Amino acid sequence: MLSLRKFMVNGLCVLALSATPCMAQTWQVNLQQADIGVFIQQVAKMTGKSFIVDPRVKGKVSVISNEALNEEAVYRLLLSVLTVHGYAALETADGIKVVPQNIAKQSGVDFDSQGIAAGGLLVTRMIPVKQATASELVPILRPLIPQYGHLAAVDSVNALIISDHADNIRELESLIARLDNSSEGVVRVLPLEHAWANDVLGLITELTGASATSNGSANTQPVMTTKVIADDRTNRMVIKGKLEDVQKVEALIKQLDSPTKVASRLSVLPLRYADAPKTAELIGGLLGSTVATDTASANSTIVKADEDLNALVVRADPSVLVDIQSVLKELDVPRAQVLVEAIIAEVNMDDAEAFGFQWLFGDTSDSTVPAMGTNFTAAGNSITEIATGIATGRPTLSNGLTAAGIRFNSNGDLNLAGILQAIESNSNANLLSTPKIMTLDNQTSKILVGETRPFQTGGYADSSSNAFVTTTREDIGLTLEVTPHINAGDEVRMEVLQIVEAASSEPSSLGTITTKREISTTVIAGNRRTIVLGGLIEDNVVEVQQKVPLLGDIPVIGALFRSTSQENQKRNLLVFIRPTILRSAQDVAAVTSEKFSGFRSIEISQAFTLQRPQALEERFDRPYAAPTK
Repeated sequence: MLSLRKFMVNGLCVLALSATPCMAQTWQVNLQQADIGVFIQQVAKMTGKSFIVDPRVKGKVSVISNEALNEEAVYRLLLSVLTVHGYAALETADGIKVVPQNIAKQSGVDFDSQGIAAGGLLVTRMIPVKQATASELVPILRPLIPQYGHLAAVDSVNALIISDHADNIRELESLIARLDNSSEGVVRVLPLEHAWANDVLGLITELTGASATSNGSANTQPVMTTKVIADDRTNRMVIKGKLEDVQKVEALIKQLDSPTKVASRLSVLPLRYADAPKTAELIGGLLGSTVATDTASANSTIVKADEDLNALVVRADPSVLVDIQSVLKELDVPRAQVLVEAIIAEVNMDDAEAFGFQWLFGDTSDSTVPAMGTNFTAAGNSITEIATGIATGRPTLSNGLTAAGIRFNSNGDLNLAGILQAIESNSNANLLSTPKIMTLDNQTSKILVGETRPFQTGGYADSSSNAFVTTTREDIGLTLEVTPHINAGDEVRMEVLQIVEAASSEPSSLGTITTKREISTTVIAGNRRTIVLGGLIEDNVVEVQQKVPLLGDIPVIGALFRSTSQENQKRNLLVFIRPTILRSAQDVAAVTSEKFSGFRSIEISQAFTLQRPQALEERFDRPYAAPTK
């Protein structure tokens, strides 16, 4: 060694250099906790390169080398040291920039088109992909790219853009080449805007001989290795094969997918559960289409309902038709049903008491009006019923009974008739109704059990005394109208209208009197939970006393001149309701069987139980079989 130079930093040996006079200059580098800035200065002197060092580049480095390094090797050693300590070297026209790796991308990364940059330099490369699809390789390569690097796919040229150290990019390039060569072909997905996928598939198969697949069925004898699939759901074409073949098919499909002046395709979409007119109106409103009009333009979307087939007839572009089919899958689903059971319990109790005495005095020789007497309306039978019998001496009641009478002279000219009435009556009536009705969710249903009665609404008489009356017929009975709404919590909100109307037995000169009890409300009940809708407790007490002034107030004998009556009326009315949610055919069958079994067990008279006929038993209990001849 001709010379030895030592640079001391913090009392430690920094760098040892040796050179021979007749050979290329070499250096042996050994560093122990040397300042990285000093190390960069020494490499600049050795290589003659210019370095632009970012102020944030600081730290201590240690390098141990047992071999002599030439100028290029020393430069590569510096790049490796910078990488280890989180710094990057960027080659520029003014020199080599040394910056932190996290800002290297913003500092202008050199584009290494030839792939010959030094391994430690941070560069950018574009790597073309021939067989595979560049975007499909991105998820595979991304874990191999450091945080300060960059990876992206350019679909237009099917290439990858990578920013990283040059040596790492060369490793990735080797991996990409293996993946590209091992690929069986590229896959392209091409959406169609105007043409229909199945139509394009048929044309492509005839023109190119490609293997065609539609809805999962493939041609077993393809002429070429390119495979074309028609996706009916999204109206897209899927192409797989070698890049050059795929590009040819793709170009042909783009030419076929051109707008046409021919009217849009007509499609018939049958519905299983939804109502066709309502569904047509809904879809027409969502898509802004023309619903069932004859004046619509040829390019507009038309949705028309066929009520006989419960289907939709649609004229629309393929892309719009796909949207309609997607919406129908969500709308055309079985709706839950609700069995609504009501209990209407009414108890009527009437108690009446009447006590009174009525009398009449008259002369049988005179057939005119009796001399005197009493007539109390509260006493039941009127004394006037026997007034005409006074003259004959045989006063009688309307029911044929002879009243008590006293004669005052032997000639029989004077008669005294009287009525003593003491009546107590009790009447009880229980009314129990249990109407049931099955309905769809959000569907209004009504049940009416009763009769239709005529009611007089007017009358007319002309000059010839030809009188006539006008009448109307109205339903009288029990009415239950309900609209259920099932919510997400398995509860049912019900809009209920319940009416109990009956004809009264009380006479009226204006026509029939009716009694009416009505409940109109909205309630929420759980599945199979009974709740009360409402009720009424009524208690009426009517007391009537009639008497002759002064005489009726006399103790003891005053009872002969007065009449009293008392009537108590009590009415108790309660209405209950219970919803049962039925979501499947099994639920409906179970409830139907339960209700029918209860119907069969009803006893008619003393010992007769209603039974199904034998033929009906066999029809319900055994599978149906076609009749034999």
